[in-house]
Amino acid sequence: MTPAAPTAHWRKVCEENFSRLIQDLEHQVEAEVSSRVSAAMGPAARASAPGAIGESRRALAEELNQCVRRVRKAAGTQELFATLLDVTVPFCDQAALFSVHDKHIRAERMRRSAGLHPVEMAADTSSPPLEIPVSQAAAFAAAIETRDPVIAISAPGEVTGALVRLFGHKPDDRIYLLPLVANDTVVAILYAAGRVQAPPLELLSEVAGLQCQIFTLASARPAAPEAAPRTQSKPSGQMVTISGTAPAPALKPAAAAQHQEWWALSRSEQQLHLAAQRFARVQVAEMRLSSAGVLRSARESRDIYGTLKSSIDAARAEYRAKHMTASPTMVDYLHLELVRSLANDDATRLGPNYPGPLL
Repeated sequence: MTPAAPTAHWRKVCEENFSRLIQDLEHQVEAEVSSRVSAAMGPAARASAPGAIGESRRALAEELNQCVRRVRKAAGTQELFATLLDVTVPFCDQAALFSVHDKHIRAERMRRSAGLHPVEMAADTSSPPLEIPVSQAAAFAAAIETRDPVIAISAPGEVTGALVRLFGHKPDDRIYLLPLVANDTVVAILYAAGRVQAPPLELLSEVAGLQCQIFTLASARPAAPEAAPRTQSKPSGQMVTISGTAPAPALKPAAAAQHQEWWALSRSEQQLHLAAQRFARVQVAEMRLSSAGVLRSARESRDIYGTLKSSIDAARAEYRAKHMTASPTMVDYLHLELVRSLANDDATRLGPNYPGPLL
């Protein structure tokens, strides 16, 4: 295998993730467009709603498509940060990009509301960079730990008093923190506030994270030949997992024979897998939100299943009925999401009584 081969392989995986992100956003765009049109129309004009919704959908889809293209054309990290901040203009009033380091985050670029002086952190060499200890910003710590979007209030303990003052936040303002995940690690966080449209921002953050992953893989080319045997030896069933971050745990031999590469699935089968992934993410997100108080102790005691048994069993039963039987190529995405999101990629934290993946 040539040095460029592993990078090309993972670039192909990232391309499939880009496609999945666009498809996964279709339902959210539909709801957003319908809401916009309904709010702008009076009762007498509702008869023309289907046409108006279709036109608005096309306009929004084209806008998002252009944004994604610009992000993917970025040639390096700083260019990526600048582009990402620029394409978020239609979707939030204020935004900032923070790079994530060992125990602190660093502001790279910022865009603030009219009336506040714009801040271009990367270009300002006359003053020290704004660095914030993660221990002093609970919302940032949560986004880094869970690798999921976090919605926080504009309180000093959540996002620090420095940012509250810098952006002129009011006490009841909502702050959206959207992590850029590359190689299973949060490398940066998009900070958004003021009339935020969360679904497009989440899409753009995920695309930017995958672009960061491509940068990392490209810079690691010299080490590629040594990693080649491990890449070739992965079971093909793992490649059906297209969440874009954590690699799937090994499947049991009895199930692995039925699984196929993502690009080998038909369009209808891909839609079934996408629906199953959406179901898994929603179910686990609800568990995380409703049981936030006990989840941390459950992780530490390595018995998440024992603590959330009723919720997990109900979700497993529904997933088995709706999704596991829908296709012979189906993967237990609910199990993968439980491991990734609840157990922080450590399956042993689910506990000794956890029944394991559905077959």
